[in-house]
Amino acid sequence: MATEELTPKKSRFHIIFGGNRGIWIILAFLFMYSVLSVYSGSVQLPGTNTTGHLLKHVGGLLLGVVCIYLIHKTPCKFFRFSSFLLYILSIVLLIVTWLFAPEVNGAKRWLYIGPITLQTSDIAKVALLMFLAHVLSKKETSINDIGSFVKSILLPIFLTCFLIMPSNLSTAILVFVEAMVLLAFSNIKKTYFWGLLATAIVGGGLFVALILYTNIDIWRFPTWRARVESWIEGNPNKDDQVQVNNARMAVASGGVIGRGPGNGHAKVKLANVHCDYIFANIVEEVGLVGGMFLMWLYIMLFYRAITIVKKINKLSKSPGDLEPKYKFRQYLVLGLTSMMVLQALSNMAVSTDLMPVTGQTMPFVSYGTSSLIFMSVAMGIILSVSREVENDTALTDKKAEPQVAEAVAATADGNPETATADESAEAIDDDDNSEVSGREVLEMIDDNEINIEENERK
Repeated sequence: MATEELTPKKSRFHIIFGGNRGIWIILAFLFMYSVLSVYSGSVQLPGTNTTGHLLKHVGGLLLGVVCIYLIHKTPCKFFRFSSFLLYILSIVLLIVTWLFAPEVNGAKRWLYIGPITLQTSDIAKVALLMFLAHVLSKKETSINDIGSFVKSILLPIFLTCFLIMPSNLSTAILVFVEAMVLLAFSNIKKTYFWGLLATAIVGGGLFVALILYTNIDIWRFPTWRARVESWIEGNPNKDDQVQVNNARMAVASGGVIGRGPGNGHAKVKLANVHCDYIFANIVEEVGLVGGMFLMWLYIMLFYRAITIVKKINKLSKSPGDLEPKYKFRQYLVLGLTSMMVLQALSNMAVSTDLMPVTGQTMPFVSYGTSSLIFMSVAMGIILSVSREVENDTALTDKKAEPQVAEAVAATADGNPETATADESAEAIDDDDNSEVSGREVLEMIDDNEINIEENERK
């Protein structure tokens, strides 16, 4: 009976879905953007049956919803215990991709397993962040020397980025930035964090100089050189810059409210408008208002992650002393949410020519089943954490209710112990009060006058 009384009552929404309601609403809006923009942009895909491309994409979205729903019902401890195995699997898949995957457009990114096309870097992003969240939750306070920091933190990060980099430099850079965001929120020694950041800035500058001023012809150096040069010079005759210029024209022509759904011209002029330049297509058709609202959705997604982290802090037994399982949840939510938001912002930046071409898709909006599925896995994990946090918070509040009720009842019934405590508190307040009221001053004057009269009589 006691257990039943402490079990918090749940609404129908939390019984069916669970987790943060705001995240579910954000997902619904992102899926709406995805359906409309992919249907509009699919006119330039191979074949002319845009309805067929739409149905395929909607099928991918439904599969993503199924993944989100099933994973968000999975206990968080499963992700904690399986993080190391998933990380090892991702490293193996990256090596297999590097050695045996077919080359497409000068890059080895996809493994073909029967009818399934798998981009292994998508697995690696999620796996690395899960692994780092697990390591930081257990060892962050015990990493007191540079050797343990390199072994526990740096080695997994650099190994993953190195295996991704030859075929997908932009993804490798994003993975590194996402890992740095996670380290920034952690309790790792800040000297290690700032040292790593300074090393990354210097190393990144040297790497850019290596790309621009040498004639290295391995991996995708020529492609990287062309993209950086076209972005710096703004040469309209280069292929990448033609794409960027068309994207900028689409964004500018959208105005405030846009040309209207389906009426944009970017889908005809831009290759891969349904993936890499989908933000340009969206802004052209729904205007600056629609584009800003889409950006706001991703910002709100990160805000919701911060809300979940704050709720986890309230579950600690003592302030600033979280158990490893709660730290793991915090780092997991922060890492995976930053992955989605940073990737979305990079897609927007490319469409507006704020950074070189990266080929990054927009999470839950762009066309592409492989990216959609693994982003759905990440979202399911975030909602799983949110669901358990909501349950733990409700259970804690339920346990606190009887104690509050007893205290109120004791006060109302005139409990002697409570009254004594109240009187003691009032006495302390009186003793501490250094100010004297005007009425007390008058009483003191009257007492002095009486004493003077009595002395005179004597």
